[in-house]
Amino acid sequence: MPLLVQDLVYASRTLRKSPVFTTVAVATLALGIGANTAIFTLIQAVLLRPLPFPDPDRLCLVWEDTTMFGAKDSPVALGNYTEWRARNRVFQSMGALERGWLRLTGTGEAQQVQGSLVTAGVFETLGVAPALGRLFRGEEDQPGAPKTVILSDGLWLREFGGDRSVVGRAVEINDEKFLVAGVMPPGFRFPDTANELWVPAGALYKPKEFSNRGRHNFMVVARLKPGVGMALANEDIGAIARSLEREYPETNARVGAFVAPLREHFVADLRTTLTVLAGAVGFVLLIACANIANLLLSRASNRTREVAIRAAIGASRWQVARQLMTENLLLASAGGAGGLLIAVWGVRFLEKMMPAGIGAMTAVTVDVPVLAFTLAVSLATGIVFGFVPALQMLRVDLHQTLKQGGGKGSRAGFRGVERSLVVAEVALAFVLTLGAALFLQSFARLRGIDPGFRTAGILTMSTPLSPRRYDDPAKRAAYYDQVLARVTALPGVISAGFANGLPLVLKGNVNGLEVEGRPALGGDTFSNANYRVVTPDYLATIGVPLREGRHLDRRDVAGAPRVALINEAMRRKFWPGESPLGKRFRFGDQAPWVAVVGMVGDMRQSGLDRPAKPEMYLPAAQEPAPAINLAVRTMGDPRNLAAAVRREIRAVDGGIPVLFVRTMEEVLDREVFQRRAQMVLLEIFAGLALLLAALGIYGVLAYLVAQRTREIGIRMALGARPADVLWTVAGQGVGLSVAGVAAGAAAAAMLARLIAKLLFGIAATDPATFVFVGALLVAVAATASYVPARRAMRVDPILALREE
Repeated sequence: MPLLVQDLVYASRTLRKSPVFTTVAVATLALGIGANTAIFTLIQAVLLRPLPFPDPDRLCLVWEDTTMFGAKDSPVALGNYTEWRARNRVFQSMGALERGWLRLTGTGEAQQVQGSLVTAGVFETLGVAPALGRLFRGEEDQPGAPKTVILSDGLWLREFGGDRSVVGRAVEINDEKFLVAGVMPPGFRFPDTANELWVPAGALYKPKEFSNRGRHNFMVVARLKPGVGMALANEDIGAIARSLEREYPETNARVGAFVAPLREHFVADLRTTLTVLAGAVGFVLLIACANIANLLLSRASNRTREVAIRAAIGASRWQVARQLMTENLLLASAGGAGGLLIAVWGVRFLEKMMPAGIGAMTAVTVDVPVLAFTLAVSLATGIVFGFVPALQMLRVDLHQTLKQGGGKGSRAGFRGVERSLVVAEVALAFVLTLGAALFLQSFARLRGIDPGFRTAGILTMSTPLSPRRYDDPAKRAAYYDQVLARVTALPGVISAGFANGLPLVLKGNVNGLEVEGRPALGGDTFSNANYRVVTPDYLATIGVPLREGRHLDRRDVAGAPRVALINEAMRRKFWPGESPLGKRFRFGDQAPWVAVVGMVGDMRQSGLDRPAKPEMYLPAAQEPAPAINLAVRTMGDPRNLAAAVRREIRAVDGGIPVLFVRTMEEVLDREVFQRRAQMVLLEIFAGLALLLAALGIYGVLAYLVAQRTREIGIRMALGARPADVLWTVAGQGVGLSVAGVAAGAAAAAMLARLIAKLLFGIAATDPATFVFVGALLVAVAATASYVPARRAMRVDPILALREE
């Protein structure tokens, strides 16, 4: 221990004598270690930290396999869940839940709260207990049972002031009285961060819904029996699904089922992104290490005499190496401390990338594993960047060094290592910069896509209707008419309309249908389309062009012949090469036929990077599903009219909450947030890589010029022109960059598969991008080489020779 303290004191004193070197080294390491710690913090939260439930590895989700609908992991019909629960042999318990908005009154102003309708088995399966009160009893899951509700900790604190006597109190949900059964512990938000209360499914569903196999809206969570693996669970649930297909062919044809780990559902889309980001920050740290190694090599050339003297007075090579590594580890520790501060700041940005579901179960925090990671990275970094310089120092001929007085010639052995490190830096910088360039182009092409609807000048909001007070289509139609009349009369409003879902917000809502003149199941594709309910002016308001026929209008009311608009994708699917006007479809054998009266353009409602899906648009006055989302087209900035529109809605019904007031541009920005965040992070990392690579080239050439002053002076005395010296020195920097670009291009080609699935509209091996990035790096290297080269061409031959 005394030796370690002695080494640390000496190392501190040595580093204080070189404040510029120490500051640059610590800052460089802090950036590299901080970026790695921040990304690891996100990886720890998303992929590594155990979920906060007992035996979390036994928790899984059970999905319907509806590849025919275009999605494998489909929500479950409640009737199918009931059969799974009764027939399975692999689950210890199961529960189902449906997310939705619930109207909460009796606690002040009416508000819409996101909640879940759950079966009694959900909380038992998760293994959670309430902080106050109790969970649902089995009988409360049945229709007609006393209505109860469980509150989240956040809702309890916000609306009830944390009153512990809230258990047993009555609140109104959807205009019905519910008794508070319990309050969940802080942080529990299953199935996502927005969920604030839970009610038994039986409280709001009629008995027939528990055998409904046509409405696929439930998430099913299950706990495997001890010793049961995923393979056996999938085999069991698959066999049950095949039995249901034989028993209920009308609803279960081609409807399979499968089991997946609970965590996997929430993180599957983020796993590849995190892998790419982890690789990117790893490259930044390696470049930082190479830079510090070059700084240490440059510094070591001036310390060879010091090392030689220490060896001459009895210090062993091991003692010299230990002292050098102690300095390196001290540098790395200081960089790690700075990196930890950077990571704490960076986590605030990264936590926005957390999927809502996994965010409900874990938080992005700097905890003990993250601190251990930072310590490990710091120590490893100190060893990595310090090993080569220490090794080179130990290989120096100490006898020759003492004879030469530690002159500049002693640096010759370091040059090959320094140049190799610079080539490695440029190669790593090439890979990072290429990735950033590809993501930038991908994002630009994604944002450049025509979504099929208008985004400028559109204000949107949600106005959820009370199921009890607006249970009749005629009442809803009257509400739509009154609100639209008031809103369109506002100065600056061009038009307005309601829909059951906004583009990029409601991405699915698929409905099976029967097309007149063709079987319900045709080929490998199930007859279905996205179901949209709209008022007459909605599509025109958001700028969807009419391609054929007419728009919905005031004739399309309850009792009139049922009609619909379709999009071009639906025409291509069901009536290719034909006019769809007059064609008919229906939603079941006993349902009335719906006639197509018009066709509109396609909208990318499921995502900008996904093709438009077949969609139908039905008049709100004829449909049982409410249209609760309002779109308003304005002449100027739509946000300036938000307060006025809200006022007019409340003038019609003051009890209707107005939620999610935002522009369509904001909806679009939210859709591409993940891609923008990935692009920004990679651009930051690429910028750091370019800066560090440029500094590395500059450092090598600057020291090279300093070491070759005598040689340059002799060459100029013999007639070499300053321009020749300029090109000679700068050419070395450019040559190193070209070698690095070649190595980086080869590495990038091998890594292309990793990012291919994250790109849109551009190949991971796009030749133009490879050439551009290579040229950029060579240009950066040439710029970094210019200052040392200019210094070399200004060497005075007489002074250089006299100095020697």
